[in-house]
Amino acid sequence: MNVLAHPQPAAPPERKPMSELRTLDQIISLADNGQYQPLLLQENDDLISEIVNFSQAYGTKAGGKLQITISYTTDRFGQIDLAIEHKVTKPKTPKAKATAWTADGGGLTIANPNQSRMEIREVAGRRQLRTPGADE
Repeated sequence: MNVLAHPQPAAPPERKPMSELRTLDQIISLADNGQYQPLLLQENDDLISEIVNFSQAYGTKAGGKLQITISYTTDRFGQIDLAIEHKVTKPKTPKAKATAWTADGGGLTIANPNQSRMEIREVAGRRQLRTPGADE
C-alpha cells in the first residue's frame, strides 16, 4: 500500500496571463484609474527643478529624493490589491552660520582676542589713501 503520510496540496493550474504587466510604469499607471502617474511625474519634475535652483542659489551640490512604495495584498482567489504612495525629500536650506569668540565674563564678541587690532586715525587733519611702498 502506497500512502503518503502528509498529503501535499495540489499545484495551482498554470495560468496564462491575458495582458501581463511587465514594467513599473505600467503598474503605477493602474493607480487611481491612471490619475496617479501624471501627478507622480509632475512631482518628479518639480523636485528636479528645485534641486537645480537650489544648487545655483547656494553655489553648491544639491540632492533630493523621490521614494515610491508599492504595497501588495492578495486574497485566496488571487486578486491582488495595490497601494502606491510616494514621498518627496527636497534639499534643505543651509543653516545660518556665524563666527564669534568668548569675551571676558562669558559673553560673545566678534573681535578675535588673539588678533592685534589696527587703529585707523587721522594724520595732520586729513585722510589720505596711500599704497604701501609707493613714492610720493
